[in-house]
Amino acid sequence: MKLRETELIAARTNLRGEVTQMRTQQLASRDPDAVVSVIAEMIGCFADESAIDAVGIGLGGLVLSTGTVRRAPFLNWTDVDLAGMVTARSGIPTLVDNDVAAFTEYEHWFGLGNDARRFAVLTLGAGLGFGLVSNDEFVRNEDYGAGAIEHWPLRSDGPVCPVGHRGCSSAMISSDAIAAQATMAVGRPVSFGEALDLASAHDEHVEPIVQAAGEALGMLLAAVCNLTLPERIILGGEGVQLATIAYESIVRTLANYRDPLTHTPPVLIASGGNAEWCRGAAVLAIREFVLGRLLTRNVSRTD
Repeated sequence: MKLRETELIAARTNLRGEVTQMRTQQLASRDPDAVVSVIAEMIGCFADESAIDAVGIGLGGLVLSTGTVRRAPFLNWTDVDLAGMVTARSGIPTLVDNDVAAFTEYEHWFGLGNDARRFAVLTLGAGLGFGLVSNDEFVRNEDYGAGAIEHWPLRSDGPVCPVGHRGCSSAMISSDAIAAQATMAVGRPVSFGEALDLASAHDEHVEPIVQAAGEALGMLLAAVCNLTLPERIILGGEGVQLATIAYESIVRTLANYRDPLTHTPPVLIASGGNAEWCRGAAVLAIREFVLGRLLTRNVSRTD
């Protein structure tokens, strides 16, 4: 499951992470108990057709190894034991983690990084996420999910992000920032999707904004390469179409900010669909099952 501010997206997968069913449910409330009720109802819908071994949930925020959501700003949550609440409510072992961490694990197990020992993942959208696999292991600590990549400095003369950083990656690359700049340039409300459409049509006002975002992304990827030395870079997330439209600007800038003698790794673009987020969450459960660390399904229920 992928938990967002206003909706829950769920998919049933097999042990290879292949999606066999998908459902979406809007959230009427962000109260933890109300959200857990929606999650439990969704689990029940899938369980009616055949038994479920485990549940994985990915969300944007800082999540502890216990499955407790330490902080999720978009839900206004602090210290919510989501894994424990869902397990108790459904009677099914539940794993919860940061959504980008889960997505990176999916790419590692089954996706574009499954044959690489060292690769980097960057997700694009309203927020930006970063994941790294090195020596065939996902790199993290208890601070992972705090969103540090969103405020990486890129341009001293760039726009200002919501927390006051000028020219950081969030201010330059996020879908909200691009939509805001396009709105100002055109003089009417412009969504992120429309901004990309206008840029594709070579609109004189919006195309420079999108290409500048691509150049900023190239700068960010150059920093990732210089610091982590990945064999490849995988771009994903709901805003990944930016990379498709501005690909040449991204790759050119990435090379320009690297030493001429260094190897620039390939930049691969994932689909950016909801199924990928759900596959990532599923891998949280698949990993524990395969490694023999999954709790028994016979967990007592509270309802």
